[in-house]
Amino acid sequence: MDRTTTNQLPGRDDDDRIVAAEYERLRTSPLFTRSPVLSRLLQFLVEHRLQGGRSAPKAYAIATEALGRNADFDPAVDSYPRVMVGRLRTLLDRYYAETAWVHRLRVPQGSYEIVVQRRASPPVRPTAGEDDAPAADASGKAASPSRPDGRTASARRSFGLRWRWIALIVALALAAGWWASTHWARLSHSAAQPVPLLEISMPQSGDTPISRALARALESRLRDGLRRFDLVDLRSAGPAAVAAPADYRLDASIVRTIDGPADITLVLNRTADQRTIWSQQFHLAESEMPGFAAIDPAIAQIAGDYGVIVRDQVQRRPDDFAPGYPCLAQFNRMRQMRSPQGARQVDACLRATLDRKANDPVALNALSLLRFSDWQARRDTPEGAKAFAEARALAFRAYENGAGTAAGQFAMARANFYGRNCAGGLAMGNGALRLNPYDADLSGFMGLFKLACGQSEEGGLLLQRSLDLDSSYPGVPAVTLAFVRSQAGDQEGAMAILARVPSPSKLEPQYLLIRSIVLARQGHLPEARVGWRRLLDYTKQPADAAPETVLRQFMITPAVIERAAAAVRESGIPSTAPRP
Repeated sequence: MDRTTTNQLPGRDDDDRIVAAEYERLRTSPLFTRSPVLSRLLQFLVEHRLQGGRSAPKAYAIATEALGRNADFDPAVDSYPRVMVGRLRTLLDRYYAETAWVHRLRVPQGSYEIVVQRRASPPVRPTAGEDDAPAADASGKAASPSRPDGRTASARRSFGLRWRWIALIVALALAAGWWASTHWARLSHSAAQPVPLLEISMPQSGDTPISRALARALESRLRDGLRRFDLVDLRSAGPAAVAAPADYRLDASIVRTIDGPADITLVLNRTADQRTIWSQQFHLAESEMPGFAAIDPAIAQIAGDYGVIVRDQVQRRPDDFAPGYPCLAQFNRMRQMRSPQGARQVDACLRATLDRKANDPVALNALSLLRFSDWQARRDTPEGAKAFAEARALAFRAYENGAGTAAGQFAMARANFYGRNCAGGLAMGNGALRLNPYDADLSGFMGLFKLACGQSEEGGLLLQRSLDLDSSYPGVPAVTLAFVRSQAGDQEGAMAILARVPSPSKLEPQYLLIRSIVLARQGHLPEARVGWRRLLDYTKQPADAAPETVLRQFMITPAVIERAAAAVRESGIPSTAPRP
């Protein structure tokens, strides 16, 4: 019979050791790693017991010390501790329902105390055929019944076993044939592979009407943002969602204090192994709710072009260039890592993707950008002209087949900008931003384009938003924002931005240029000239080359080249910069 031990029963030290050991198992289990609020509550109850608490903790202590409520919390009017302890009971029951346990942790009904429940042994499932076992004879050996045909039970079992093996082999062969016929397309990559499926759990919250309303508003903000990205598919919230298992699950919780502020916790889990791959916590003021704009960076970092989900997929399959999603993930990895080594593979797999989905605006947009990059490296050559023509044609196709998508509109915006059509580029780019205001990459490049088209204030704001959304891989937008800060006289702010640029971008010519300008304006002219000499080496230009000539090797827009060249001259960098 199961029995429960409490703090008043003998064996308290033994029970405490069990509590500590069970807690370690629970806190590392998938159920609790994806429920950070309940995990913290369990930790508080366990620590209260192990630190000598002889009675259950009070609701006030649970609310203020475990659940983040303020000191003016009133348990008489707010049932949040009781609700969360009830959820903890449910989670403990779920965990132990799947575990063969001899002792387990419980929180008895009507109490906030952690206790140990024991039973004599874990449940044992009867083995197959146990009820049909032959009776033993007087010697204790099992009797071996015989048949009129003279065959012993052993012979019959051997004969039956052979037939079972034959049946099993036939069944496996049939199953293998069926599996191969239904999965061959996937094995041979004849079909473009889909994007990962993301499920959003209903945020955990308190039981008051305000808390429930805030939970719904938080879920709405998450869904509104995540649904706008191309490299993640959002699982629907209705009953139809049951049919499609998700690849990732986003759990959220909101712990609100009576006077307004709240802690928001987001946890992203990979469902294949129930592993948490990302989490973040936000402390929001009352004025930031129920809009929840403060969590926009989390949305961008989860679902962005090289966000958490894409990086997780690439890390698990680093050599997968299959058509469809794997290829798009590798394309974004190549862009963010500034690594042209895989460009041919990416070009090939993007074309293979379009062979299978000829009108996919996302793949068309990606291949268009890749070909524009080829044009930039080969300008004023026949190969460059060919790349430019194909890039524009791909952009037009992306727009024709995805006029209502951010990918389609931004592909057309880029083609217009590179064709020096600012009016058309701004119109299309603004449309793309309206379709996805959460995309750090889109905001960054629209900031660049607006600066090039003379809209300096709007361009600077978009560059800043790009960094606010995701500063992990800022690249050219961050470097350009540093130049904007430097032009405004804020050299310290400019250098702070440059210091956060990741290593791959520090090899880019834009970084070398802007850092040299900022260093010179800070009075570090020798170091600035070292950077300029590196830029000359990168562009293969002589020491006495005009700044405009150097900058044209990696810049496109004449107005931007003119402003940057003027800054180089004004800072005094090239006047005495000898060749190394």
